Amino acid sequence: MSVIWSEEAIRAELRRLDAKTGLHGASLPISFGNAMTVLGMYFSREGGAFRFSNRYFQNPDWPRELALDVIRHEYAHYMDDKVYGGAGHGTTWKMCCARVGASPVRLYNRTRETYYHQKHEAERALSDRLGGYAPGDVIAHPRCGEGVVEALTGEGTSRFAVVSFAEAGKKTLSLAWVDAHCRLVRRSSQQE
Repeated sequence: MSVIWSEEAIRAELRRLDAKTGLHGASLPISFGNAMTVLGMYFSREGGAFRFSNRYFQNPDWPRELALDVIRHEYAHYMDDKVYGGAGHGTTWKMCCARVGASPVRLYNRTRETYYHQKHEAERALSDRLGGYAPGDVIAHPRCGEGVVEALTGEGTSRFAVVSFAEAGKKTLSLAWVDAHCRLVRRSSQQE
């Protein structure tokens, strides 16, 4: 999923974390730099501040999950500072990570980035395949036999098909499940 992270988008996640913790991290100053090896930082001096790397947060190909993890990682530093007086990546910081949903790891991991890129590419490919289905298509279900797709709802990989079967009646099925487990017998006349 492509996202450019503005200051407001980061603050929205900080507000969500504040609601969970009762703290006020969303009110702290946020700045951006172009660091290559430091994705984010929390500074405890002068009331606290966050800094994030534009090199990553302004890259639409950088996985959303990793950006959220960096924001949560730095928020855990903020929480550790305010609640426990801690700094660094010690036990209290790891407890804060667990509370806010951050991965309690210290360094950036290219393997995780590769995993998310592959996951998103597979989701895009599935979404493209699902976009090929239309009302009127005839599918062969492994237990219900042949059925006609009457309606499609949803978007992306979260689409559903209402399929009418002669004996089983109408069923609402995940279109991803249909794509994986059913055979397309005939395209609708609308697609020919």
